Parts: sequence; structure tokens; C-alpha cells
Amino acid sequence: MSKSRPATVWLQRRLLVGLFIIGIALLAYLGVSLVVAETLTKPYRRPLAASPAAFQLAYENVTFPSTGDRIPLRGWFVPASGSDRVVLIVHGRNSNRTGDDGQHVPHAATLAARGYNALLFDLRGHGESGGVRYTLGAAEQRDVLGAVAYLKNRGFAPERMGFWSHSMGAATVLLASASSPDVRTIVADSSFARLEDLLDRELPRASGLPGFFNPPILFFARTLFGADSRILNPVEVVGGLPPDSLFIIHGEADGLIPVDHARRIASAAGAAVYDLWLVSGARHDRVSEVIPEEYEQRVLAFFDEKLRRGTVE
Repeated sequence: MSKSRPATVWLQRRLLVGLFIIGIALLAYLGVSLVVAETLTKPYRRPLAASPAAFQLAYENVTFPSTGDRIPLRGWFVPASGSDRVVLIVHGRNSNRTGDDGQHVPHAATLAARGYNALLFDLRGHGESGGVRYTLGAAEQRDVLGAVAYLKNRGFAPERMGFWSHSMGAATVLLASASSPDVRTIVADSSFARLEDLLDRELPRASGLPGFFNPPILFFARTLFGADSRILNPVEVVGGLPPDSLFIIHGEADGLIPVDHARRIASAAGAAVYDLWLVSGARHDRVSEVIPEEYEQRVLAFFDEKLRRGTVE
């Protein structure tokens, strides 16, 4: 008895130490995951890289609320005199209304010269808009719908609206099309098809952590910060778009969102696909840099066909 009792005490102590270590490791695992989720859902506020004034464009500074939660969104409205056609330019993650390098502003100039009004605006948490987080398309759909409501209040009809959208912005527009028939005539440049598939690979890269950290990071992002990757799947909604209303563009050298995502969207969209344009050598959302003239010509041809010319009285 005297010998077995110390052994029992020793085993109990070892068990308690083991449980303590496991508890500390679990807390560290969850704590690190929480910090990463909190960090990764905060966008980088990139400064505006250009201005319509640099292209001698008339423009208005505009502010309007997102639909539902009424986040204040800021942007530029570039008018085309006498035209009832308008194109919304929707940027990607960690960008803003001007694009990463200011490329969206010359696109607006091209639109205006072709007889299109243009609306460039900052999604929530980006540029000069309100909000402190992004949700990879979940809440940003309200921003797109807020922009549509703003343009409708200015007298533009939904059938005269086009969407020139990029990366996360493209996925957001595609997702918004499922909740509003006003969202159609879409250029989707570099969209993801299913977010969870993308995060399986990209989240470890972005966080610098092994893949087994993904589940708690995604759990905290979903439950605390509103970024629910499980429901952000444009591939599941594009089949509901009207025929020939979706122009898909993707770079074959895209290292962020593999080109297979574009093919999957096209396959799911079926008759809604106007064109699937895959460009050799182009990186993520950089087709416009590789072949700028052809890029603008093909986008404008799409809008010309789908948003036929008209004038306001």
C-alpha cells in the first residue's frame, strides 16, 4: 500500500500536467485562429490612385447607403450627356474605385467616350466608404444593391445597367444577381467559383499557418465577423442569369484564383454565358494590362450589344 500510493499520486500529477498542457495548446490554437480571423477580415485601405479629373472627365462625388445596413458608400458618377445607359465598376478585395493601380478610371473614360454613364464606388471597408471589414461577398452584395438603388433613383432602368466587376467584386455581383433581377449584363473578371475551394489553398498562404488552422479561422470569421465562406458560391447561382448576359474573363496565369474557377462558372451558367475569354500569360485581374486595347474593345462590344443605345428625354 505504501508503495502504490506514491505511484498513484505521481500518475495523477502526470495526468494533470498533461491536461494542463493540452488546455494551453487548445487555447493557443483557438487564440491564434481568432487573431488571424480578425486580421484577415480587415481590408487594406489602399489610397485612391487616380481621379477622373486627370482624364478631363466631368464627374460628381456621390454618397449613398448600402441596402439593409445602410453603410455609407462613396464614389464618383461620370456622366455621358444624353445617355440612359450606365455601367457600374465594382472593384476587388483590398482595392478601391480606382483599381489597384488606377486602371478603373481610364476604363470609365472609355465608357464615357462610348456614351455610357459610369459609377465607380468603394465597397464597404475600402477606399473612402464606411465599414471596417470585408466579408468576401456576403455583406458586399448589399453595397452593389445600394448602388443599383442609387442609380434607379437617378432615373436609370435596370435593363440599361451593366456591371464591370473584378475579383471579389465579380463574385459579389454574381451572388447579388440571385437576390435581385436588377443585376444582369455582367462582365465578371477573375471571379472565384466556390470560396471554400479557394480558401483550402489560399488561407494557409495568407495566414502563414498549417491547414489544420483553417476550421477555427473560418468559424470565427463566420460567427464573429460575418464572412461565411460556406454560402459564397457564385457557381451555384449563375444558372439563373438571362441568356447571353454573362461575359467571363480570366487570366490563365492567375496565381490567386486558378483559371479552373472560370471554367466551372461557365459550365454552371450554361446559356447565360455570352463568352468565356481565357487569356494566356495574364495574372489575377490583369488581362487589361496584357492586352489593354482588345480588353476594352471586347468589354465595350458586350455592353454595346446588351445595352443598346438610347437617350434620355
